[in-house]
Amino acid sequence: MSHLPPLEPLDCDGDPASVGLRWEKWKRALELYLIATNVTKAEAKRAVLLHMGGLSLQEIYYNIPGAHLETVANSDTDIFTVAINKLDEYFAPKQSRVYERHLFRLIKQETGEKFDKFLVRLRHQSSKCKFTAPDENMIDQITEKCESAKLRKTILTLGDDVTLDKIISEANALETVNRQLNNFGLPGPSKEISVNRLETRSVKNKSSSNSCSRCSGNHPSDSKLCPARDKKCLKCGFIGHYRKQCRTRAYKRKANDNVSKPNQAIHPDKKPKNKSDEVDYIFHIEGDDTVKCILGNVGIEMLIDSGSKYNIIGDETWRVLKSKKIRVENQTNNPDKTFKAYGSENPLTILGAFDATIMVNSEFPTVKATFYVVKNGTRNLLGKDTAIKLGVLKLGIGVNAVDGVNSGTNYHQW
Repeated sequence: MSHLPPLEPLDCDGDPASVGLRWEKWKRALELYLIATNVTKAEAKRAVLLHMGGLSLQEIYYNIPGAHLETVANSDTDIFTVAINKLDEYFAPKQSRVYERHLFRLIKQETGEKFDKFLVRLRHQSSKCKFTAPDENMIDQITEKCESAKLRKTILTLGDDVTLDKIISEANALETVNRQLNNFGLPGPSKEISVNRLETRSVKNKSSSNSCSRCSGNHPSDSKLCPARDKKCLKCGFIGHYRKQCRTRAYKRKANDNVSKPNQAIHPDKKPKNKSDEVDYIFHIEGDDTVKCILGNVGIEMLIDSGSKYNIIGDETWRVLKSKKIRVENQTNNPDKTFKAYGSENPLTILGAFDATIMVNSEFPTVKATFYVVKNGTRNLLGKDTAIKLGVLKLGIGVNAVDGVNSGTNYHQW
């Protein structure tokens, strides 16, 4: 017998929901161990099974009716196979195929997850679904839930000629090319984001993409033909929009009034506004273009918000980042901030804040910034100040999305 290290005992006392999966993995390791040590007799194989499995497994085994059979001469009964089958029935009770297929349909490629790991998860769940055409179902799930838009386009281009092997080959090729581009210091495929001035952000008519935020006319906000481009707003005093379209913050209007009326006395008893009373508005870029970043050593996609200087992530994203061991500093549960979605009177629920490093590519700077976690947040927003420091935002011109690597320090409280 070869001198191999023994197997770790099977953990039978852990999470009941995953004990079946642990048994399957441990049983596979046992089968390899028996082959490597050249154990072939059924009685010896069963003894190795019980010895390596540990006391917890032995207690379960000896309490399963019909699991332990005595060795009978000239009998065709394989006592090792009987033991394995009884333990299979104990650890892996039959599941509903409908439920297993439901779990299969929920699997998607996570942000930054390699395709081969995504494929392994699909294959494992597919084996439980008893599909009559497993490859067809795998192809459908990959097409719908893969992260790469280029891979999805290739699958659709192949049409009925597509096979799972072709998809795997194409996915590996795309990942290899992206890795080589990163080694050259070049960004991957770029996405162009059109960024407007703060005062021209349109929120009044979300259903019409051609509604001008300066005059409400039926043309783009940056049109040179807009009649409000050179007009002074009678509400805030800024040039570039009509009064009915004014979205300028109140404190900016007051500051502008003081500049335009230098001889007007300021009331001596008026106290400055407390910082905790200030309200910061969160804007939204039209479209779905995002920038791939590395936040606290974890990949994340963020939408550049040129209308706000604060970085915002949703609570669901925060849970994913924690599961991937994001590195953060200076975490707090009660940040002294009040945020409102632009055009809304209801403040957002802020769960906490933290500092972390963020970067988009090795050729670009690494920036340390503060991020706020918002309950039920639907988009991850990269504030204007951070985006400018990262070099991915210049007001008035296009912004390219790039990739990078990052690091930080671990803290998780909420």
